[in-house]
Order: sequence, then structure tokens, then C-alpha cells
Amino acid sequence: MIKRLFKNRPILRIAFVHLWSKKRQTLVAMLGVMFGITVFIFQAGLITGLQTYMLDKIVNNSFHIHLFVDPDRNPAPIAAAYPEFKNNWVVVRNQKVKDEDKKIKNSSNLMALIERHPSVSGVAPNMITQAICKAGIKELPVTISGVDIDKENKLFNLYKEQVAGDIMRLNTISNGIILGKGVANKIGAQVDDILSVATTNTVIDCKVVAITQSGITTVDDSRAYLNLRAAQNLINKDANYITDINIKLKEVEKADLLAEEFGRAYGYRSVSWKEANAGIFGVFKIQNMATVLVITSILIVAGFGIFNILMMMIYEKMTDIAILKSIGYKNRDIKTLFMIEALVIGLVGGTLGIILGYGVSWAASQVEVTLKGLITVNRLQINFDPLFYLSGFAFAILSTAAAGYFPAVKAAKVDPVDIIRGK
Repeated sequence: MIKRLFKNRPILRIAFVHLWSKKRQTLVAMLGVMFGITVFIFQAGLITGLQTYMLDKIVNNSFHIHLFVDPDRNPAPIAAAYPEFKNNWVVVRNQKVKDEDKKIKNSSNLMALIERHPSVSGVAPNMITQAICKAGIKELPVTISGVDIDKENKLFNLYKEQVAGDIMRLNTISNGIILGKGVANKIGAQVDDILSVATTNTVIDCKVVAITQSGITTVDDSRAYLNLRAAQNLINKDANYITDINIKLKEVEKADLLAEEFGRAYGYRSVSWKEANAGIFGVFKIQNMATVLVITSILIVAGFGIFNILMMMIYEKMTDIAILKSIGYKNRDIKTLFMIEALVIGLVGGTLGIILGYGVSWAASQVEVTLKGLITVNRLQINFDPLFYLSGFAFAILSTAAAGYFPAVKAAKVDPVDIIRGK
């Protein structure tokens, strides 16, 4: 089959003879492409793997829309409300901001109304307050989140985050508490330990029923969950006191539009998951730009290497080119010859790059590491998206084709008479 292929296509046979006769140069060119594609696949998989991990935590394990009371931090001067000051410039120094109740009014009916929206998959009530957790002599400020554990678990997959105990015990132990892993570590608490939770109003003793790890360090180091009624008792509020409503959507892409719609319709501050995590997306954008620049640089360097190798082949094969032209081969045949050589380098180098890229990525994903910063992970998160491998292979072909085009054009313009005279 191969012999028949070469027999019917002499240009293809000549191209392979050229490449084989310069094995070292050909190998160097292929390795340049291979390592370029390997780095592209590994780096793209590593960076987007971390991004995908974080997005999964944000999208699947937290709210899509957050509804809450947002107090006015810059109110108009009190005197400006009086008619006699209407046309005057009013300045009130050190005006104290009025304490506003963060309660969402008529929360039960509001949640029922939101839950009937066709784009909403579920609603969970929440009551947020600040408190001090104390275990023995250790104290730590925490954010208490009062929840309906059944709804919270159903909508936000809280059970996936538990690393010790059972979160559902919050239903059976009235003063049970779920600690973030960072909180538990800092105060030395374990499941079934008793600790004190204090606000300015009340101190209650709570039993640790579970420890969770979301993977987001700032949350794990500061968050604790109480049963909703226990959290309301902690600040001496009635059973209707809700400060936040967390909403889960059927289609997460609609979050921005629906957040605006709900905020306008119900008169509360409404924030989508994208707005709440805008800083993280800014980091993602910078990471992606850096990745593109690095990979582009690598491919350009590999392309120049191929360009130089093919130019060297042309100078070394001038006599062959003259002979080919003298026996009837046309300019387009010579151009095709060197373009075939470039594409073979890209094809082989790209294929090896895909294989090595997958191998390096798989090996990296098996390495146990402890990374703690914005997020906490125990293994490197690698994204094995097939698009990276297809893109890497396409880059290999395109870059080698571009690198081989100019040498091919130069080879086609060689005048065989000048070469023979020079000999």
C-alpha cells in the first residue's frame, strides 16, 4: 500500500527522502512542535482545571441569585427633608447612619412567589449574623448562617462538602452547629464537641454535628451553620425573621437578567453569582491572557525553528531542485514538495505532542498536593477537555504550514540554470 502510494506520487516520495536524509534536523523540528503542543495542553488544562473547579463550587454549591436588604450608606442630610431648607446648601457633619432592620418583610409569601417563577428551581431562606465561637480558651469571630438544612442541602449539595459528622443531624439536635473546616481547626473543635456561640444579645451552647469543607478558603475559615430557628433565637428574633433569600435557577446563564428583574419587582438588593464573584472572574481573565501569550510565544519559536530547518534543506538541496526542474517539474510541484515536508513535521510533532500532553496532564492530576489560598485543593485539578487536544493539533498543522510556506515559495523560484552554472 505504501509502495503504491509513493509510486503514484513521486513528489511525496521525494519529500520523505529529504526528511529521512536529514534525520537530526527533522527530529529537532518535530520535537519543537511536540514540546510546544505539550506545554499548550498541560498549561491550558491546569489553568482551566482550577477555574472549572472554582466555577463548579460557585455555580453548583452556592446561590445563583442572592436577595437581601442593602442599607443606604450615603443618605441625604436629615435637614434636607424639611421645606425651609429646600433651596439651601445643607451640610451635616458626622451624620450617623440610621440602623436599618435587615429583615425581609413577608418572607414566606415572597419565597413562595419567587418559587413559582418558571426559571427558578428552588429557594432557600437564610439568616446571617456575626458571632463569636468559643471552645475552651479559644475564640474566633464567625459568620453564622441560619438555614433550613433540608432546603440548603437539596439546592446547594451541602452533603458533598461534609468531611466529618452528618449535616442532617441539624434537624434532630436543636442547638446543633456545622463548622467550616478552617473554623474547626482554629478553635480545635471536633464532631460532638460542645462550644459556645455568643452575640451581643445571647450566648448559647451548641453541639458540633458536622464539619464541612467547601474548598473556598474564605468560607471555610469563617462560616458556621445553625438551624434557622436556633439562629433566630441567638439574636432574639421571631420565627419570621429572614435576612437573605438564596435562589437557584434552572438555567444559570439567566442569572444577571433575573437578578435585575427580581430586584426591580420586589424592592430588595438582588445580586447574581457573576456579580458576587466579579473579582474571581477578573483573575480568570488575566490567567487566560497570560496563557495565550505564553503558548503563542512557544509556537512562534517552534515555527521559526521549522522555518530555519526548511531553509537549510533548500540550500542543501539546490542541486536536487535544479534536477527536478530540468526534468519537467513545475514551480507548483517544488512548492508542494516543501509544503509536504513542513506538514509532515507538523503532523508527527502534533500527534506526539497530544500523546505526551495527555500523559503529563494525567500524571500531574495524580499528584497529591495541598494548595491553600483563595481555594483549597488536595490534588491538581486538570481539565481534559478534548477541545484542547484538537486545538493543539490544529495549531501544530497551521504553525508548521505557515513556517514552511516561505521556504517553499523560495524553493519554487530557484532557477536551475543559475545552479548548474554555479557548479
